[in-house]
Amino acid sequence: MKILITGAAGSLGTKLVYALNELANNTPQEQSKHSIQGSPLKIFATDIKESPFTETTHLSYQCLDLRSKDFHLWLEKIRPDKIVHLASILQISKKMTREMAHDIDVVATKNLLEQSIKLGVDKFIVTTSGAAYGYYPENKDVITEERATKGNSDYFYSAHKAEVEAVMAEYRQNHPQLKQVVFRPGAILGPDFHGPVVNLFQQKMIVGLLGYPGPFNFIWSEDIVDYIIEALTTEITGEYNIAGDGTLSMSDIAKRLHKPYLPLPPWLIQGALAIAKPLGLSQYGPEQVKFIKYRPVLANDKIKKAFSHQPRYTSQKALDAFLALNKY
Repeated sequence: MKILITGAAGSLGTKLVYALNELANNTPQEQSKHSIQGSPLKIFATDIKESPFTETTHLSYQCLDLRSKDFHLWLEKIRPDKIVHLASILQISKKMTREMAHDIDVVATKNLLEQSIKLGVDKFIVTTSGAAYGYYPENKDVITEERATKGNSDYFYSAHKAEVEAVMAEYRQNHPQLKQVVFRPGAILGPDFHGPVVNLFQQKMIVGLLGYPGPFNFIWSEDIVDYIIEALTTEITGEYNIAGDGTLSMSDIAKRLHKPYLPLPPWLIQGALAIAKPLGLSQYGPEQVKFIKYRPVLANDKIKKAFSHQPRYTSQKALDAFLALNKY
């Protein structure tokens, strides 16, 4: 079984590579639990970053840009059976335009799907995000997988995840032979995990919106790895939210961080950001307010019924476990 992992040097990718490499080294009895007995694993990992891994008989790493000709030539050479596509842009830096991020997030995904069809790849697994649903007033209800993934055009991450979802839906319809699993995680926490949510924890004061709790679904990073491995080693297909049970409000988070919580009127924050962003004092504009107002809360009933693996933690316990490893 030849597995290709993109975005392999990221926080989630490294955990998946290590887990698969450990599985490849397991005894036949252990491998049989994952339905791979008699099918030796070969892991091909790639990222634009240099390798954080030591290569083994089971693991081969290439530092490549998904947009490059070299990546597609390598893909033709290794001819993977299954692909786990984790590569995406989480935050736009000063060196990256939104157009560049779109090329990596959306265009490269479509090109990878197209080549997967030509090479006869059996299964394609991708992580998008709960942000693909978008931030809208109807998010007052818990969101199931039946809700349309329409994103928000003024938030590149949400918009790109929704576009990737649309591309995946197109290929499901036109190329059913390529089995798909689409995972939509909530806010991810875990050992050595970084991102905008962790940046929130680092603030001296947690600022929220008056009248809006700003609920968070948390999911432990190693749970996502376990879901991916189960998807790789079974016939499961479909689209799945990934979230722990329950939610925490921004006020709840502030309490667990032992930091003050300051809920401000939405109009005040909008006005402040409208001034601060043009002056370069903030990377966020007034549109940011809706991302607190209308945070999506993800239902997890579908994934709990379809998969053997169950989340290690509730949202509350995931945050507690994260804070036990990190002091803010």
